[in-house]
Order: sequence, then structure tokens, then C-alpha cells
Amino acid sequence: PAEASGLFGNPPMKFGRPAAPESAKHATRFEKFWHHFSSSFIDIFIWKALLDESTTVAFIIGRMLFPLYSASAGLAFGEFAIELGIFAAVSVLSWLLFAVLFANLLYNDRLPLSARYYSTVVTRWFSATKIRAVFPKPMQTGGTAWEAVCMRMMGAQVGRRFFSPLDSVHDDPAFGRLGDDVTADYDARFRQHAFEDHMLKWGPYHVGSGTSILQGGKLALSECGERVVLLRGSVTWKEQALESDTVYEGAPAQPVLADVEAGVDLYSAI
Repeated sequence: PAEASGLFGNPPMKFGRPAAPESAKHATRFEKFWHHFSSSFIDIFIWKALLDESTTVAFIIGRMLFPLYSASAGLAFGEFAIELGIFAAVSVLSWLLFAVLFANLLYNDRLPLSARYYSTVVTRWFSATKIRAVFPKPMQTGGTAWEAVCMRMMGAQVGRRFFSPLDSVHDDPAFGRLGDDVTADYDARFRQHAFEDHMLKWGPYHVGSGTSILQGGKLALSECGERVVLLRGSVTWKEQALESDTVYEGAPAQPVLADVEAGVDLYSAI
């Protein structure tokens, strides 16, 4: 494609984009070293080792409290229940410490909205993403009101009555801006970042109230009005603006109906 443009979709469609500054291609030796050391050693080995150590910590606490189980069956069952609680508590505390507190410290919405690939901003984003992959939530919150609570803990701004049957549907929770009554169906996702011309760029992009992302849909780098329906397997991309009370389908998504209720009925009949 021509300079400062790109192709996306099937069939390919050209979209314009600003060219990256020349400085984006350059990095110091230390920046390159730290980026590769962090992403190839720390992110690969250290976080997993710390996760394994959380089990060791729970085991040590249990052995300190109960070096030997009691001979009485009733007391032994109580001691086992307490140890089970210790392992559960350590698991939750490890997730809160690393996936929530430390990851939020590394990566949050106070960071620049664009950064060079070898910058510490991007390296921190890599680390935060890896930490959250290594320290998953110790409880399955998908399909419950707790999913919105967990998204808020990770930095997303989520309105009331958010629903998703799956966990962690937002790729970039720090830049998530979701209104009320937003629904994300199975395998639906929200994405707020893109790599372009040696730069990593984030949102935030807003999702209006009453919007539904149906099965396998992805709302990527796009502003979304209210009461929008993105049909099954559809994808948005590159600064699209989805208008309120409209049904979208395709990759890239295009408006197919201006009647949301009719669109939902049509989808249900397929």
C-alpha cells in the first residue's frame, strides 16, 4: 500500500492513517536491551515462578498452623477446611497484588496514548498483559455481576448492568469506557490498541449504553453510539464511528439495518 495508508478486511479495503514520526523508528541500545530482557526473560520466567511461589506460601502457612493433623476426625476435618481457606485466600491475594495492583501500576490510562515500540511504556504494557495472563482470576465471574466489578478493578469504566457470559472480554481494560446495559455475547471482545509504524496506539473509545456485541464480534478501535448491535462474527476497525440505533455486520462492519429490534429478530432467526 501507499505510504501512510493500510489495508484491512476481506476483500481488502484501504484506510488512511497518519505516518509515524521518524523518531519512532529509533531506540537506544539500553531501550532495546531492556525491552528484550523484560519480554523474553522476566515475562516468560519470573511471573510464572512467583505464581508457583504463592502455592508454597500457602503450604508453609498451613504447616506452621497445623504441623500435624489431630487424631479426631472432626478436628482433622476442621483443620483441613482451614487449610483449604488458606490456599483460597492466598490465591485471591496473589491475584489482587499482581494482576490488579501491580499491573495497574505498570499500565493505566495516565500513560501516553501512543508510544514507540521500544519505549518503556510499551514494555510496561507487555508486562502488565503477561502478568494478567499468568495470574488469572481465581473465581469465574463471567455471567455474573462480579464481572463488571473485576473490570472496574482493572481500570475499566463500566456502567450498570453490564453482562458477558465469559471472563475478561476487554483487551485493554485501562482504556475501557462502557455505558449502561452493554452486552458482550460468547467470544465477543473489545479492543483498544493497534501497532502502526513502530508505534503502539491506544484509545480510549466509548461504547454507548444499550449496545450488544453478538457472538464472535469484535469492537476494535471504534466509537460506538447507543443501542448499537454488532452482528455475529463482525469486526470494526480503524476509527469507525458506529451510529446509534443501527445494526452492523461484516468485516469491516457496515450498517445493514436502522431498526435494532428488527436486527435482533433477524439474527435470532438465523
